[in-house]
Amino acid sequence: MYRYQAMPEEARRLANWLRRVKGEWISLAEALPLRRDMVTLLTYLRDNRVTGTQSTGNLTLKAVREVTARFVNPPELDVAIGDHVYRLRSEYDVWPLYFLHTLAHVAGLLEGGPSRRWRLTSRGDQFLRLDPLGQVWFLLLTWWEGVNWLIAFPFAGMGEDLPSDFEEITLTHLLALPVDTLVSFEPFADDLIQEAGLKWGEQAAPYGRELLHAAIRQMVIDILADFGIVEPKHEAGLLGDEYPDLVAFRITPFGRWLLEALRV
Repeated sequence: MYRYQAMPEEARRLANWLRRVKGEWISLAEALPLRRDMVTLLTYLRDNRVTGTQSTGNLTLKAVREVTARFVNPPELDVAIGDHVYRLRSEYDVWPLYFLHTLAHVAGLLEGGPSRRWRLTSRGDQFLRLDPLGQVWFLLLTWWEGVNWLIAFPFAGMGEDLPSDFEEITLTHLLALPVDTLVSFEPFADDLIQEAGLKWGEQAAPYGRELLHAAIRQMVIDILADFGIVEPKHEAGLLGDEYPDLVAFRITPFGRWLLEALRV
């Protein structure tokens, strides 16, 4: 995990952003599952004694099950394939929770670790008192400026770090797109990969382009969909409806406003 250091101008940026609030965006932020699930996680760790596992500091399996059961859309933890049931092994197996836990830790909302209790910091208490719009903005800012995006696509071919300006290039490309208009995913991904100089480490890999597209999908589009910034369009893939292909996406008006706020 990567520690996010609060910037002195953070409060000023939030105040400037909130001057442009539209009424419907308040409701969107309040209903956003990502925000609500973060509040659930923080509230649970405030009200319950949870000690990080000895080796990694992850939440205990008991805590994983109890927290995710309270999510807006509880994830499936034990997967049955044929006659075999693959049971939950660690927090790493539950991306929605691991993502939130990473955001909270990087943002300084939580403190804890291996064999240490996870507890809210004073900053975490302040987050819970923020209005929903402020909470969403703060979480997006943390993701954009504080977290290594490779946690969403942790494969060796990507290396240990993205190009230093990848996030800024991504933001520029997104802000250049029209609002509420479907944009084809593959051309968008190709342009982003080319301008950022994103490469798959194994040069001989025959599926390098497809793997980089998968990286863009998981690091950019899927994350932004969780924030309500984009709405993806899927079509049935080669393996059927259960594994759909991302073919296009659109920037929502709320999402455009959030993206612009990153440059306030």
